[in-house]
Amino acid sequence: MTRDARSELRADLLARVPRRYSPLLHVLVPAVVGLAAVAFAVTRIHGLRAWELALVPLFFLAANAIEWHAHRDLLHRRTWPLQVLYQRHTPQHHAIYVAEDMFIREWRELKFVLLPAWSVLTIAVVASPPALLLWLAALPNVAALWIATAVGYLLVYEWFHLAYHLPADGPIGRLRVTGWLRHHHQRHHSPHLMQRWNFNVTIPIWDYVRGTVWRAERAPADALPRRA
Repeated sequence: MTRDARSELRADLLARVPRRYSPLLHVLVPAVVGLAAVAFAVTRIHGLRAWELALVPLFFLAANAIEWHAHRDLLHRRTWPLQVLYQRHTPQHHAIYVAEDMFIREWRELKFVLLPAWSVLTIAVVASPPALLLWLAALPNVAALWIATAVGYLLVYEWFHLAYHLPADGPIGRLRVTGWLRHHHQRHHSPHLMQRWNFNVTIPIWDYVRGTVWRAERAPADALPRRA
């Protein structure tokens, strides 16, 4: 798709955004709800033992793997009954933002970058059955840590992804860690690469485990996106 075509698509999609849409609320509501859920889960922890705390990195790794699979199998493949996730991601998000043009022009474009506001509640609901089983197994601290990690991971995913699409010359875009992680995600936004490489948006742990980190020898040289 040419730059002009992307501009037309962006304008068309922006015209469809309801007037009542608030970018600020789209950022704040999931953040407040998610942080409240994490805080509530943490306050349920009593008499924490070292082995219970040691499970948090394993929970984080599990969340990283789930992110990888959800990105590849739900956001890049039309899967019933979650076609809306594919529609918002591949034909819209990836069509507007390509490797050499990653950044939003105005705040209302957060509609095309952030997950739906209800996603944080969905994650809390999906994470609840394992937490319930852990609680029934007399492991309430582990159940609370699982919920806190699952919801906290989604917030990290959202904030990192937002950072990659903010202007590179802004206070967040200029951070070194933002630049390094953005470059990994930027490669994923190359149309030549997006269906196969760099599915992790947060930290590319599972990309390395599954061998889906893009390297120059794995694709034609002209598929390499330029640094932002």
